[in-house]
Amino acid sequence: MQAITQFIEIPELKLCSGKSLKDIKVAFESLGNLSPEKDNAVLVFHALSGSAHISGENNEFGKHCKYWISENHVGWWNDFVGNSLLVDSGKNFVVCMNILGGCYGTTGPGSIDKKTGRPFASNFPEIEVEDMARLQKLVLEKLGIERLKAVIGSSLGGYLALEFAMLFGDSVQKVVLIGSAAKTSNLNTLHNLEQIFAIENDPNYNKGEYYEGKHPDNGLMLARMIAVKTYLDIDTIAERARSETVSPSDYVYNYNLSTPVESYMFHQAKKFVKRFDANSYLAITKAIQKFNLFQKYGNGSLENAFSKLSKQLQFLVVSIDSDVCFFTEEQEALFNALQANNIECEFELVHSNKGHDSFLLEPEKYSFLKEFLERECKAIEEIKAKAQVQLE
Repeated sequence: MQAITQFIEIPELKLCSGKSLKDIKVAFESLGNLSPEKDNAVLVFHALSGSAHISGENNEFGKHCKYWISENHVGWWNDFVGNSLLVDSGKNFVVCMNILGGCYGTTGPGSIDKKTGRPFASNFPEIEVEDMARLQKLVLEKLGIERLKAVIGSSLGGYLALEFAMLFGDSVQKVVLIGSAAKTSNLNTLHNLEQIFAIENDPNYNKGEYYEGKHPDNGLMLARMIAVKTYLDIDTIAERARSETVSPSDYVYNYNLSTPVESYMFHQAKKFVKRFDANSYLAITKAIQKFNLFQKYGNGSLENAFSKLSKQLQFLVVSIDSDVCFFTEEQEALFNALQANNIECEFELVHSNKGHDSFLLEPEKYSFLKEFLERECKAIEEIKAKAQVQLE
């Protein structure tokens, strides 16, 4: 299936920082058809380095984005979203947008600032997860969607789904959180700090003003290597590594790669710099650093924070037992705080040896996702059927 990225413009968004960002372009893709009642829309939030391209093939977006390499052509949730798949586009109108600050079509640091005619670069304003969520709500309103059947998010996408539920819970029926949390853990905060320092200490970073010169590729490569260790189980990394050690022809470091695992990690990092912008990586990572619903809404207590949620919401919290990016304890905290507030919630533990990235790699282990969404479809059908009987 050939996917098409569409664009919509939002005149202005007031940011949490107090500043305003104007003339924002948002890239999005959709699958399926919006029902006449507009009650079947499902909003999916992508993870840090994801895009709006959720399913199908999109070979044409490269005309709009220099970071659109062949690795991006197949949707990042291709085996999860589509006709009769886990998120069934035959029944649902599925929408995914590139988040604010990204580099795949939505306004970010690499976008052209109309005031100067040059990339925003260091002038791109500080953003937070709330800003990302509010922007997507504005896009939905422009699309004529007032209510959502569900919001779904994994990893950073889970942050967005939670923030969206806190802000606009009255307009949502179901929330699916996969491998995520209600705040950035101390461990992830330190991992992110290392990545920020890796990029900003690259001599080519030039305080973000690098678009007309050399890019901070070495810093972004190191940041990616730091992150990948938390995304994949270490045995999976070892399995993916070739049996031989390969040093690229342009390898210029004093240290010689001596193991297949090192060679694999270097190759993956090298590939990443071709498909992502360092300034976008920093803008999003710094937003992740500030994310803390415990403090923001609950004065340090997640139970207090969730007391502000709409009681009509239904949650599905999914944990991956080999995840070392977001540990099971973090999803249990979500589940317990929701239950303490008498909010309907289900908990699923996925047994996997793939680590955090299981949610991208193993659709066969997530059949409960379709069941969760379909149960809602049946409930709506029953309500409609009863209403029809009363009319007759």
